Amino acid sequence: MNFILRTKATLELYRQLQNLFAIGAKGKIGYGESRLIVGREEEIIQTNAGRAKVIKLLLAKGYSDDIWKTLVNADPDLATQFSYARIYAERKRALEEFGSNLTANRGEDWWQTFFEKNSWIFGYGLKYQILKSVQSQPRYGGINLAGKGLEKGDFLRRTEAEVKFTVLVEIKRPNSGLLGNKPYRSSAWQLGEDLVGGVSQMQANCRRWELAGSQAEQNREALLRKKIYTVQPKGILVIGMTNQLSNIDKRNTFELFRRNVINPEVLTFDELYERAKFIVESTAKTTQVAGAASKTLTSGPPDDDIPF
Repeated sequence: MNFILRTKATLELYRQLQNLFAIGAKGKIGYGESRLIVGREEEIIQTNAGRAKVIKLLLAKGYSDDIWKTLVNADPDLATQFSYARIYAERKRALEEFGSNLTANRGEDWWQTFFEKNSWIFGYGLKYQILKSVQSQPRYGGINLAGKGLEKGDFLRRTEAEVKFTVLVEIKRPNSGLLGNKPYRSSAWQLGEDLVGGVSQMQANCRRWELAGSQAEQNREALLRKKIYTVQPKGILVIGMTNQLSNIDKRNTFELFRRNVINPEVLTFDELYERAKFIVESTAKTTQVAGAASKTLTSGPPDDDIPF
């Protein structure tokens, strides 16, 4: 019997036999049926499903940090793109949760927890100052930031720059009343008890924090180390929804009132939602720019079929 073996086929057969011999020599094949994939190292993973399976297996084994470090070293631009994509995905989920709960009758505690987890919502657009958290649930008149005090607030935040200033934030509810139930006089509507009370509360808290909380020795030293100062602290009150302003008198009354209140700044929940939506859309654009830059800097055809 004669066999015709061409050079290329003979070489490939030799390589495959070497692979089988190596596997068998390691003694890793037991009794029963086994399915093996053999080949050169760079040829082992060929399909999208194979790539995804290997990546998921490595993540399940606790190699996420190693994968990320390798990716950063091998392709920093791709790693940056993935970072932006992750931020965008997390913020998009938070935005959806924000929107779906505007009419869910959530209490103040729920909203405080939500904004604490998603502090980026307050991070842009407030007179072009970036706000960052110093302490959640601070004691404005207490012994220290987290200790027992006279008045507890929702957030103590700070502006972001070389020199930073404290900002106080108070969270009410989307269904908190902006206005009362009837007109007060011609073209003027009653202001809501929640709105007036919230503004008065914020003004008192800002005053108490300036005179007492920020001057307590432990607080003062802790803040000064980070170059955070208190000078007539700004207050932000998040309350109600603009859909309560159903006629011209209501709209004029509310807008004239808050424009002429120097402190605190009054924001409605749906205004804050639109701000968060703008941030998410900006993050999406940043992610697209990073992706385009990564593809431009990468030589050869892009390998963008790996599912993540």
